[in-house]
Amino acid sequence: MDAKGLRHSQPLALGFRLVCLFAIGWLVHQSQLRSDQAGRRPVRLSEVKVFLPEAHQLRLNSGPAGGLRVLDQQGEQIGLATKTMPHSRSVKGYSGPSDMLLVYDAEEQLLGIAFRHSYDTSSHVDDVARDYLFMEQWNGKTRQQIAALEMRDISAHHIVSGASRTSEAVLQSVHLRAAMGGEAASRPQMRIRWQDVALLVCVVLALLLTFTKVPWLNRRKAWVQAAIAIYIGLISGDLLAQSLIVSWAQHGVPWYSVLGLVLLLAAALIIPWSTGKPIYCTHLCPHGHAQRFLMKITPSRWRPKLGQPEKWSFGLLPGLTLATILVITFWRLPIDLAGMEPFDAWAIKGVGMATVVIAVVGLIFSIFVPMGYCRYGCPTGFLLDLVRRDRKGFRSRDWWLLALLALSVALYWLPYPFG
Repeated sequence: MDAKGLRHSQPLALGFRLVCLFAIGWLVHQSQLRSDQAGRRPVRLSEVKVFLPEAHQLRLNSGPAGGLRVLDQQGEQIGLATKTMPHSRSVKGYSGPSDMLLVYDAEEQLLGIAFRHSYDTSSHVDDVARDYLFMEQWNGKTRQQIAALEMRDISAHHIVSGASRTSEAVLQSVHLRAAMGGEAASRPQMRIRWQDVALLVCVVLALLLTFTKVPWLNRRKAWVQAAIAIYIGLISGDLLAQSLIVSWAQHGVPWYSVLGLVLLLAAALIIPWSTGKPIYCTHLCPHGHAQRFLMKITPSRWRPKLGQPEKWSFGLLPGLTLATILVITFWRLPIDLAGMEPFDAWAIKGVGMATVVIAVVGLIFSIFVPMGYCRYGCPTGFLLDLVRRDRKGFRSRDWWLLALLALSVALYWLPYPFG
């Protein structure tokens, strides 16, 4: 293709990638809405019995609190049960909202709360559910007292270390549900935290390393990248992953509560799409930095040369993983997407074995094949590369994007075949 043809093909290719990406996200979101409308997960008597063993019946409550009246065997009201969803659907933790059960006694004093269902990261939910100081901090308070609590000062409440965003979302959900009675809750106000500012600083440093030649920064490039990797990987744990991206596509982007993480994802998508520079994979991902470190300290004699058949076979893995993730997402299979990538292993606390295995195997593979996991295993990096600008305009990987869109359309319309 001549130079003029290349100039005309680039905008078409960029538009094609953007349309495909948004179309897949829209289908995931619509599929989730359809699933929510099909089943609202009504409160079961067995859930309430955990807090009120004498509970015998549940009846709709017509009072301002809404929810369900809890009756004993004689038909006397002994308590009240409410759930936070769908009223507080807009309150999202790290990757999605949680449905909490609140059970009060006959005097409307809270007996306890429990997770009913959560779209948030499962390891974070488990950490919060096991922290009794957090889960029981409202016990004994009336609904009016909980509603009167000041939510602006989150630090005044017990927050679960390592799952701060999930626990903050539970705080807000419980407060909103207690405050609103039977009415719909308003959208929470945006909060900018120091973690958001720190992530923004990391993004700015990555942009400077990518697009400028600042002498003092380039002389300290290795130290800057190490600091970014330590902060994102070990301190904040704010890595991009398919579990996060899929959950945001399903439930909406919680920009008001995790602004820094939203800006990180925006930069990771927009910069490669507009300039061709893979800023996240090159400068921000701690797992990528770990592989670069291994590449520097590993003798070259340890690295076997891969032939074209091996490269082609390994190159299929990230795309096939993305296709598998779409199947799991559309068909609601009980598989934790976080366990399909190594990034939760950086959080250390509450990490699943599958994540650890993928992280360790990926790093060992990268000892022998430079950047092996990034090149041949990472579905998130593969997705970011699918939308990347290319001076040639259209390229062979665009077929992957078209195939993933076709798969999403098919999964959206095809029913789950096994039940």
